[in-house]
Amino acid sequence: MKFIHDSWNNKVVGCPMFILQHKLKRLKTELRDWNKNSSGNVYNVVIFKQGLLLDIQQNLDIASMFDIDGFLCQEKI
Repeated sequence: MKFIHDSWNNKVVGCPMFILQHKLKRLKTELRDWNKNSSGNVYNVVIFKQGLLLDIQQNLDIASMFDIDGFLCQEKI
């Protein structure tokens, strides 16, 4: 909320419709940048996590019955 509040409170001069349009465009750009910096590329994160899950599932197929509890915990994570 503070991020949005700070962005919205920056001074803009003009008619009310211009002010609204300018503030919305600025907020959109700032939110896009914030999202990239805070979340990173979500697509790459999902691909990486799917690869980890695939490795764990393949290890489950190979593991002996004694190791299966540890792999099941990793798979849930």
